[in-house]
Amino acid sequence: MKTIEIKSAWQGVSDCENCSIRSSALFAELNEEDFSKIHSPIDDLSFDANTEIYAQGDSAQSLYTLRSGYVKILHINSDGSERIVRIVLPGNLFGMEALLGDRYEHAAVALTNAHVCRIPKQIIVSLGEESPRLHRQIVRKWGEALLQSESWFSEINTGRIEVRLARFFLKLAKESGSHAIAPLFRREDMGLMMDVKFETISRALASMAEQCLISNITRLSVQIPSIRALQEFAKKGL
Repeated sequence: MKTIEIKSAWQGVSDCENCSIRSSALFAELNEEDFSKIHSPIDDLSFDANTEIYAQGDSAQSLYTLRSGYVKILHINSDGSERIVRIVLPGNLFGMEALLGDRYEHAAVALTNAHVCRIPKQIIVSLGEESPRLHRQIVRKWGEALLQSESWFSEINTGRIEVRLARFFLKLAKESGSHAIAPLFRREDMGLMMDVKFETISRALASMAEQCLISNITRLSVQIPSIRALQEFAKKGL
């Protein structure tokens, strides 16, 4: 773990050259005067895949921004069953319930190797009282997280499983030359996301490969030969 002085990072003189705090998810609108009021450092953390970042019910002392990788936000029901309620993408904020209460309402677990910044709650509380810019950014990011969760449920929990997977891949796909690449997670995690058994995920992937919608399926990713073809397939499932 490294600690980063926020003002130093904002000025570009820290060793965190690939992720200046000035352009991060939460602090993008702040100016130098705002940062001069911050005296606590943030923590620069790395987590291996499947490692818990915080548990549901843990004391909520920090917020997090995701720099790289993917994180799942997991709700554990009273009967012990689990449900993934959101996937955190690079640049997104999570753990925001720390601003409302003393405990995290969900668990956060790295889906892949992940790199995060841990920001003490007190920084956000104290600066938010003095900076309308930060307040606006917090409200915006909170709204984005709510919309992502709503979209997540509506798009990957309705329709045939192949169509759900198509929508999932379209959300996460990145162009790579003449095709695109989308991440794959553990089949158990994919099943939790879509409320199906992991065997169903495996069969659906095989079916989509037979239809040439995806190819080169590995443990961590799939190749998408044609984004347009996958989009058309997803639309037909509406």
